[in-house]
Amino acid sequence: MLEISDDAPVAAPAPLAVAAASSAMPRIGTPAAGTPAGPLVIIGSGHAGYGLAEAVRARDPQREIHVVTADDGGLYSKPALSNAFALGKDAEALLDEPALSLEKRLNIRVHAFCPVERIEAEAKRLTTRLGELDYGQLVLATGANPIRIPVEGEAGALLSVNDRGDYGEMRRRLDALGRPARVVIVGDGLIGCEFANDLAQAGHKVEVVGLAERPLPRLLPEAGSEVLREALSALGVGWHLGRSVARVAAEGEGYRLTLTDDSEIEADLVISAVGLTPNVALARTAGIDCGRGIRVDEHLATSLPDVYALGDAVEVDGQLLPYLAPINAGLRALAATLTGTPTPVSYPVMPVMVKTPAAPVCVAVPPAEAEVSWRATATADGIEAGCYDAIGRLLGFALVGEAAMARRSDWVKACSQAQAA
Repeated sequence: MLEISDDAPVAAPAPLAVAAASSAMPRIGTPAAGTPAGPLVIIGSGHAGYGLAEAVRARDPQREIHVVTADDGGLYSKPALSNAFALGKDAEALLDEPALSLEKRLNIRVHAFCPVERIEAEAKRLTTRLGELDYGQLVLATGANPIRIPVEGEAGALLSVNDRGDYGEMRRRLDALGRPARVVIVGDGLIGCEFANDLAQAGHKVEVVGLAERPLPRLLPEAGSEVLREALSALGVGWHLGRSVARVAAEGEGYRLTLTDDSEIEADLVISAVGLTPNVALARTAGIDCGRGIRVDEHLATSLPDVYALGDAVEVDGQLLPYLAPINAGLRALAATLTGTPTPVSYPVMPVMVKTPAAPVCVAVPPAEAEVSWRATATADGIEAGCYDAIGRLLGFALVGEAAMARRSDWVKACSQAQAA
């Protein structure tokens, strides 16, 4: 997460020393056998960045570790942003651990409010807003940024909630109204549906605008989408599918949205949840091979020596894996690699949980390149569906509703066995 958050009053650190900044600090110890000399530097303070720092520290109590981040360096659960109303948490309550506490607990150095400007691969050095920092190994955990859709008029009215500061701004706008808000969510995918459930359950009037003809079109078969749509509709969510927002005009204290079919919606708050794009700008400028994301091999190594990548910014075999399960699998393997035991990442069946309590969803996404068909069966309150290839091999599944969720472990086991066969 590389956006500055202004909702936590953390003082900016002193400037880094010029050139060999790490040598100006006391060395924690010598690197593990088989690892390059110099500190491990992690760019990014999200789950991937801090999770890796903790995993490396568990394997090597002596390694010098730096985390460099453009925000305040506080640790929080990014997935919790889309159900924080249900959890009864404001932006401050979402903070799990401040940077200073992390420094002490993990014996690391956190460089907060310190955006990285460039990577000098030959010198193995970072240039940041506060100075320069040398590295022995570098990990890019730069995350992903919200996609901005082009609209006419008041484009700034569209709020993307991608960090704790964004969430604080959303709560501020809603609280300032002093009444239930008219909220338009642009996006019919995972984040859009989660926010729709959370805000509607909190009593706000929610309308969802999406280009697809049904919610979660990339994750669910048609029958599953219909169950989810009906469940959210029962909470009061309205749907404007097969269209997008063309224009936003200020009107009184709110906005008037004109959609691409010329229909109009009034709103007090407009949330953009059309997706994320991997943050590859820093990597690409450094000459690292990038596609849609930062391309890595089975060890999460990039095309530059001693430079690795982990998290939402990573592209693995042509696929983006922007979920917690692949990050957790990756950080365990990468921690071993960085401490002298090269370990390829092994990805198990990794179901995606969608936080829509009105109709809980669990999906194991089939490979993007596979030709598959869905077979769905109705349950008491939803559906369970398997995704099969031409020879009948189970490649994924989708569960919608409490009854189907109760059989999640059975589907994970069946899918794992099919992959191993």
